Amino acid sequence: MSRQPNLLLIILDSARARNMSLYDYEKNTTPFLNEFTERATVYTQARSPSIHSIASHISMFTGQHVEQHRATNHTVQIDPDSTVWAELQSKYDYDTGLFTNNRVISSASNLNDCFEYSHSPTYHIVKQPNSPRCENGYDPISADENGIVNHIVSCINHNHPIRSLTNYGEIAARSAARTAEQILRNAESDYMTTHGESFSSAFLSWSAKQLEPWAACLNLMDTHYPFEPEPTHNRWATEEDWNAQAEEQPSTRELLRGNNWGHLKNLEPLYDGSIHQADQIVENLISELENRGQLDDTLVIITSDHGEAFGERSQVDPSVRLKGHSWGIHEVQTHVPLVIKFPEQHQGRVVDEVVSLTDLPLLFQSAVQGTIDDTVLVSDGPVLASTFRLLEEDAAKYGEIDGIERFTGPWRTMYESCDDGVKKTAVKGDCHFTGIIPDTQKVHSVSREANSRVLDEFARISDSDIVTEESTEIEEDVEDHLEDLGYIR
Repeated sequence: MSRQPNLLLIILDSARARNMSLYDYEKNTTPFLNEFTERATVYTQARSPSIHSIASHISMFTGQHVEQHRATNHTVQIDPDSTVWAELQSKYDYDTGLFTNNRVISSASNLNDCFEYSHSPTYHIVKQPNSPRCENGYDPISADENGIVNHIVSCINHNHPIRSLTNYGEIAARSAARTAEQILRNAESDYMTTHGESFSSAFLSWSAKQLEPWAACLNLMDTHYPFEPEPTHNRWATEEDWNAQAEEQPSTRELLRGNNWGHLKNLEPLYDGSIHQADQIVENLISELENRGQLDDTLVIITSDHGEAFGERSQVDPSVRLKGHSWGIHEVQTHVPLVIKFPEQHQGRVVDEVVSLTDLPLLFQSAVQGTIDDTVLVSDGPVLASTFRLLEEDAAKYGEIDGIERFTGPWRTMYESCDDGVKKTAVKGDCHFTGIIPDTQKVHSVSREANSRVLDEFARISDSDIVTEESTEIEEDVEDHLEDLGYIR
């Protein structure tokens, strides 16, 4: 390979390893990934840094533990220069792009500021000149008709004057204006269920135009609630399951009171279909990169930011049941898929040691420096995961519920590779759990006696200063969207 590799991080939002046939799930939910591992590396015991999007993404982008950056609100603002994306831009001359309909990433927080280009359903905007290396400089309008669309939508969203389009042809300008109008009209109606194929297509279009190595993050929400697999992928859900999702969902308050937990199990067959759908989107994307001859020049990482719970009981405190990714530190929430296709890799490999997504920046850096192999993520020390959800200020809203403190964070856990698989040690308040994870589907309880090692490991973590604002006001429509996605208000 004559130049630095392209870097592609594909995040299947909320996809847990437990429900993937890649990890021995009984339903064939990931036929492509099953086959892809014949020429890629599958990590059987990867763990997310946390159980919700903002904390996990910031850890994956910065290499910092959750309890270093302490980003717990979905409106948090960070220093973009502290991310691996900024380093790739400034130090290694990469073009960077973000493609997602996850508005925690694109709208509520400022994580899209880490990228030169971002694409979301609400707006498409080039955040700064993509690259001075482009022939005749860079002009988002002159690039093509899509550039005109980007300009119109960006101006309207940001209350900027629309530059004259007369130099670009009347027909092209009219067509772009109609496209922009449709984007704006549909932005608020389809933000939750926009098929991930539209974002992978946007990525493929963007990457085809880059003249230098590129680095991109593609976050797909197909596997995030609400689960709405298209008919081709709806292989396991019954009419009862669809009706359960269509009905008014049990409120957080109702669940905390112990009611309607059975409702969540009806959503799991829909979730399985959504994973099958995401698997095909990844297949189509990989096939296109291969057709272009770019796959061997690209580091491809396929993973998730966290998993999803459907009423499972906490291993640390069995009196607590788990909803989605709202609280807890269960394996269904932290055990995530991780498949990596290294540049010029043609033989499948398996890594059974426990690894953390917090170390992804190290993987990027080693790829750029030409020292990469599949052991980069394997650490001598323990793998840490934690969450402060349920936040104390959120729990205060439910103060009338007996035992609400059982749901508040921090929830902390530590993973270590051992002869029997992976050892998990977790703590929540006065509750403790030690277990052995022998494979991708089981967890055996060993002890509930207090173990100080977890807190000792977390005590070694020093605070960072990458968070510039703990929380900011966001538009009501964004907050409503986050509530529709199951986030606690």
